[in-house]
Amino acid sequence: MLKNRFTLLCMFVAAVPSAWMLAQSGSVPTGVVAKAGDLFITEREFIERFELLPGLHRGRKSGIEDSKMDLMYSMIAERLLSQEARQRGLERDSAFKAAFDEIRKVLARDELYRQEVSGKVTVPAKEIERGIAQALREVLISFIYFEREDAARFVRNQIKNSSDFDRMRIDSAMGATRDTATVIWGDAEPAIEKAAYRLKRNEVSPVIAAGTGYYILRIKGTKRNAVFGSLDPLVLRDRVRTTLREQKERARLNEFADQLLRGKTGYARAQLLKTLAGAIEDAFIRADHAGPAALSESIADQVRQTCRNVLDDTLAVAGSVVWSVRQTIQRLQDRGFSVDSAGIRSVGPRLNTQMKIWVQQELLEQEAVARKLDQVPEVARQLETWYESMLAGQMKAYIRRQVSVSEPEILQAMRASDSGIVIPRVTVREVRTASLDDMQRVVEELHLGESMERVCLRWSSDPELRKRKGNLEPFPISERYPIGELAWQMQVGERYGPLQAGKEFIIFELLAKDSAGSQAASGEGSREAALKEVRRQKEKRLMDLFLAKSGGTRGFMIYQDRLMRLKLSPLPMMTFRVLGFGGRMFAAPFVEPQLDWLGIEPPQGQIVF
Repeated sequence: MLKNRFTLLCMFVAAVPSAWMLAQSGSVPTGVVAKAGDLFITEREFIERFELLPGLHRGRKSGIEDSKMDLMYSMIAERLLSQEARQRGLERDSAFKAAFDEIRKVLARDELYRQEVSGKVTVPAKEIERGIAQALREVLISFIYFEREDAARFVRNQIKNSSDFDRMRIDSAMGATRDTATVIWGDAEPAIEKAAYRLKRNEVSPVIAAGTGYYILRIKGTKRNAVFGSLDPLVLRDRVRTTLREQKERARLNEFADQLLRGKTGYARAQLLKTLAGAIEDAFIRADHAGPAALSESIADQVRQTCRNVLDDTLAVAGSVVWSVRQTIQRLQDRGFSVDSAGIRSVGPRLNTQMKIWVQQELLEQEAVARKLDQVPEVARQLETWYESMLAGQMKAYIRRQVSVSEPEILQAMRASDSGIVIPRVTVREVRTASLDDMQRVVEELHLGESMERVCLRWSSDPELRKRKGNLEPFPISERYPIGELAWQMQVGERYGPLQAGKEFIIFELLAKDSAGSQAASGEGSREAALKEVRRQKEKRLMDLFLAKSGGTRGFMIYQDRLMRLKLSPLPMMTFRVLGFGGRMFAAPFVEPQLDWLGIEPPQGQIVF
């Protein structure tokens, strides 16, 4: 299979000698594995997109080499499409610019975190040694909790020794609570942990501010921690180092964010927030779902209807950005806001917290862009990958819009079978989430060996899909793009994903393939099936012809020796990038398989205007 693909490449490039000579005689930059038109594909980008994204057939014999070529040709197709999009000015589309600007801002914000938070944190060896010693001990404490600081300080002034701590009777009006706890290193509130490990047995602490209240502690004793004590010394050291870094990064984050946001304009209007929360609650109550469910289009429409008189009113301000109620509803929908039937009445506090996070993140992004952190070389490299991928997506949509299906074509397709059109069908089991946070938990549980059915019951954002444990009815491969076509290329039992389809994130498993397909019923059902299949075939044919034409005109070259030397993992890591100051995204843009254009003779004349 690999040999045939390289033979095909040589035959194809021979038709465009100018591109071939350029690749042979010109100097090839270091770290480049391919060129498509005027754009290079680097080793680093290829490795990232191979190892951080799902791929077909990598578990089969010789699958990794075939997968290399599949991905390479698909990336070449992506680069050809992005250049064609530029030629037509599609990068000026307002929706495209807005979508890419979101990517640009979050990557700049991530760089701001690296420079101002993680880059300024160090963990000296002495702190690691002290951390190891503390991790091996659990501290048993008694404590008195107060809601008010003045009450806590009044009581602490009355405590002269350990006996006073136990004997003192506290007026119930002070809102105090007595209890005991075990402090485990790395798990407790930082202020509580710090005090507990500094105090001696029977020593009483000063007033400690932690969480939402104030504490007075007394140390009762210590004992060996069985978990940390059982670890290999090197593993223990690494665990302690990681925990200390996380703690120090949190402290530095709070310090930096407090300094940066002070004096910035950022707020949400309380009354409108309350109105929106009420509308969301009412819409989910009417939806009458069990368990968690995403803010779907139908539910969002109900929310918009309830808020119709204030849809264009300003709900939140973050520096130079203003969000109306309408924009906030769309933002909630795009980011997978979901509500559990058991917690519908908690929408108000959740919405308030979410708006606070968004306002702060937007202000941080504006600061990052003002510092031109999107132009830092590493960030610019990542942005270039996203830009070319998104621009190629613009071109694909542009090509698909060129396709129309006439009535004679539909009738001809319907006559292809005695009683209806026959389309291959697939059966899949899938988990569908509304957010990347939930999809990351799905991937983690599947890697630990959990079944798709149980994961679907726990994490799927679609109540109906949960009822069916993720099992879908057989569907034609012309439907649910790109899942239908991807599933047709898989073997039964294989999984694929995660990938983004519309506003959802999906991972699926192939259960069955039916090459004979099924015949659509006569009448309107048959006509609809014929329309879908004819459109699918015409769109695919036009895309393949267009890519063949573009490849013949612009030329492309794979530097085979460099590609073959690359050492790659056969198992995709499906990595999600955790962003500085909150949020996550895919580590690299998804590469849609594009291979069939390679076997097509470049057509004459213009394919797409």
